[in-house]
Amino acid sequence: TQRLRDIINKGLTNEELLRGVQTAYEQGWDKVKLYFMIGLPGETDADATALSAGAAVLGGLSSSRLDNALVRTDKVAASVSASANLFEDVGIYYVSADVLPGIDPAVTGAKLDAVIAEFVKNGPTADELNRVTTSSISGTISGLESVGGFGGKATTLAEGALYRNDPGAYRRDLEELAKLTPAKVRDVTKQWLSRPVFTLKIVPGERENGEGDVPAAASKAAPFPESYFYADPKGEKAVAARLGPDRSKLPEVGDFPNLDFPEIERATLKNGIPVIFARRDAVPKVQVSISFDAGYTADPKDALGIQSFMLGLMEEGTTTRSSVQIAEESERLGAGISKGASLDRTSFSLSALTPNLGASLGLLSDIVRNPAFEPKEVERVRAQQLTAIAAELTRPASLAARVLPGKLFGDAHPYGIPGSGLGDAKVVKALTPVQLRAFHRRWIRSDNARIIIAGNTTLAQVMPMLEDNFGNWPQDRMARPVKPPLDVGTPPKPAIYLIDRPGSPQSIITGGQVLGVRGRDDVVALRAANDILGGSFLSRINFDLRETKGWSYGSRTGIASQDGPLTFTVSAPVQTDKTGASIAAIREQLSAFLGARGTTPAELERTLNNSIRELPGSFETAGDVLGGIANIVNFGRPDDFYETLSAKYRAMDAASLDATARAQIDPNRMVWVVVGDAKTVRPQLDGLGLPVEIVPAPVAE
Repeated sequence: TQRLRDIINKGLTNEELLRGVQTAYEQGWDKVKLYFMIGLPGETDADATALSAGAAVLGGLSSSRLDNALVRTDKVAASVSASANLFEDVGIYYVSADVLPGIDPAVTGAKLDAVIAEFVKNGPTADELNRVTTSSISGTISGLESVGGFGGKATTLAEGALYRNDPGAYRRDLEELAKLTPAKVRDVTKQWLSRPVFTLKIVPGERENGEGDVPAAASKAAPFPESYFYADPKGEKAVAARLGPDRSKLPEVGDFPNLDFPEIERATLKNGIPVIFARRDAVPKVQVSISFDAGYTADPKDALGIQSFMLGLMEEGTTTRSSVQIAEESERLGAGISKGASLDRTSFSLSALTPNLGASLGLLSDIVRNPAFEPKEVERVRAQQLTAIAAELTRPASLAARVLPGKLFGDAHPYGIPGSGLGDAKVVKALTPVQLRAFHRRWIRSDNARIIIAGNTTLAQVMPMLEDNFGNWPQDRMARPVKPPLDVGTPPKPAIYLIDRPGSPQSIITGGQVLGVRGRDDVVALRAANDILGGSFLSRINFDLRETKGWSYGSRTGIASQDGPLTFTVSAPVQTDKTGASIAAIREQLSAFLGARGTTPAELERTLNNSIRELPGSFETAGDVLGGIANIVNFGRPDDFYETLSAKYRAMDAASLDATARAQIDPNRMVWVVVGDAKTVRPQLDGLGLPVEIVPAPVAE
């Protein structure tokens, strides 16, 4: 808090600015970013609620002033945001804009200043403030469905107790928000945003000292003051007496309840769409997902990226609503609508307040069924996707993720595509509204759909709403589309593919192999074995590279979740001069675990206890339950799958986990992709006994 006060009162030092720029480069920012910042009072100040509401109107809502002006209308920014970040005693008002490629940053900055100035002068409208209020209350309700986490019951009560000596302070905050007037928000915003501001422009360019280099004075961490630690000459009992509870030993572990997964009900709409439902009544909200058997594998090989392009346009206007109208209506309803895709499925999700469920489903139905693909919106979203592709091609981890699937499956296989689904820039540049409309018509259709619902309603109550909005969706008379087969041919030869990134201060190591199991197979034991090997913080690979050797901030292994053949993958960002040694260490850990040094009793106990004890808390929200049902349905599990997991874990032993892992994972079949400085890294790789090939980094065309 004191440091924030210093920054607000005195400004940033040169060293702090260097740190900020360093962070930007490390995160792969490749676009011009503009920041507007100003000091604010803390969250206990009388103006806090009005400042937060005003920031939401300015740049927090989907229909915010900045979004409408800079992104939708003038098209001078790829994205914008505004927020009042409030701490105990001070806060910072942030406004940021990502300048659209090809636009002069001065033009974007001038427009940004103009919108802020107009808002400071006139404040929000009553409708804007009402939308902020409804959206905020809906978000608070969603957060309170969880026990912990950001916005959960424990955090909310603790913050009220800590900062205001009132665990129920959140109620007063909501009441104050509901009573806000446009005049109050205008006056408070004018008072604080009329003060001098700090502006920062981050511009991509060559790194003069090598990427991430910072003067020594800026990189030295200040030592902790002595007051952070204390010595107690009288021993641990004196410490315990002063602190209260006896902290010389861990508390006893209590009993854990068994998971009681909600009962699953099923029905069918009159047009044949299956409906799967589970009741969860902790808060007055309902979660809905309508999914389609599509996914990125539905993208034609000569049109990679078409689905992401289509999804980017689904909320940007329908045949009856503009993008602004969609955003404003969802905010008035307190509804959240999102869309996304995996390799195998495309889905649209709705989070709705129970009293507004019918109207929210109507909005969702219009978005799913009637996208307009207006040419002006197509061009705007095209620019956003091209910007995202360009950013992906500058980030080491993203580069590795684009290359590895093709090396594992082959470029011709449906899974041999970049995992992000953004596709190829050349394709995205050429796609037309006609092609996008045809792709939507082919894959987003009633006979290819499934609806899953979880929340505070009943199946009997929700079925008429679903019939009104989706049951009248006629079936397409054309044959249902079929995706390419997922069979795998000859396994790839083990090799290391090196993507040269000159001057990189660290290397990104990824590796993988295709396994002999598919999504519908029983992989519970395999995932448990993976937790020991590299799937958790205390796993062998992470502990070796991070805690023992200190070469990596964090390393992971994972088992994919998809319909077709699963993959086992490794990911490890490491310091450049330890790239070869890190791969050797990973291979050594793999060979040891799959050979003479299998699962230990301590690892077995820790892993199984964790898996069993986390189950009851894994489904505390309706969204969690919906996700569980989706896994049950998508992978053909029995309805009681999650309730039987505890018994499965208890029946496992070290021998069964070792046998499962050894039957699937073979370190000698791994294919590796490394992103790093070839000049430094290549000599380290040549001694690993694998062929090394330098491959050009993908570039935006």
